[in-house]
Amino acid sequence: LRIGRVMAKSLSLVAALVLVASPAATALAVGPRTRISPRQVAVRMAWAEPEFSSAKVKEVKKSSSGRACEVIIEASDDLISAYTKPGQFVQLRPSSDVKAGFFAIASAPRSTPDGTLEFLIKETESTEWLTGASPGAAAEMCAPMGKGFDLSAISAENPDASPCKNVAFCVAGTGVAPIRAIFESEEAMAAVKGSGRTAQLFYGAQDLDDLAFRERFECWEQSGVQIVPVLSRASDSFDDLAF
Repeated sequence: LRIGRVMAKSLSLVAALVLVASPAATALAVGPRTRISPRQVAVRMAWAEPEFSSAKVKEVKKSSSGRACEVIIEASDDLISAYTKPGQFVQLRPSSDVKAGFFAIASAPRSTPDGTLEFLIKETESTEWLTGASPGAAAEMCAPMGKGFDLSAISAENPDASPCKNVAFCVAGTGVAPIRAIFESEEAMAAVKGSGRTAQLFYGAQDLDDLAFRERFECWEQSGVQIVPVLSRASDSFDDLAF
């Protein structure tokens, strides 16, 4: 796969598209005559704490991005089986007295028969307990949450009737994690490979060293995905790079 140069302003365009689709932007669209009090906002944003179960860290390794870690969490069969669609996420915490963080699942559903889920986690002060954990470290995790991505437009059940002919995935940084779950899901990718559709991943990062899962790019390409890095910093090896 040969990669052409993509200027940094393309990344700004992707960011603009993300902002337009964000909940904050949607909230601004209620119109000048709609008044929402701070109390109403607080009530609407209330989040009931889910039930947490015991889990443990099985493995932590540096990602190819260098600024994130790939973390494998081992949990009960009940928690693992609740993960059914790419795009779902979980809450993880080291103990009940620590605020949980939200993490998108990177592994595809039913792709880890050993009772584990895989994550791509950026190294920060709040995630240090995970990215710096040793195998066997205790954790608490809730069941996978959210409805996941709506893949009906690229469903393999009836590809001829699907209105979607070209699929574009726009991500930046560790946001590639749930998209990996799509690329490595047989159900999601069957239609892309066999129905004449094209699929492109526009992956925003500072430089080539920030691209996570580079060791998987070749497999993704074989599944029918063209990978297009969108870099904010120039690279001497960019023009002739081959994954």
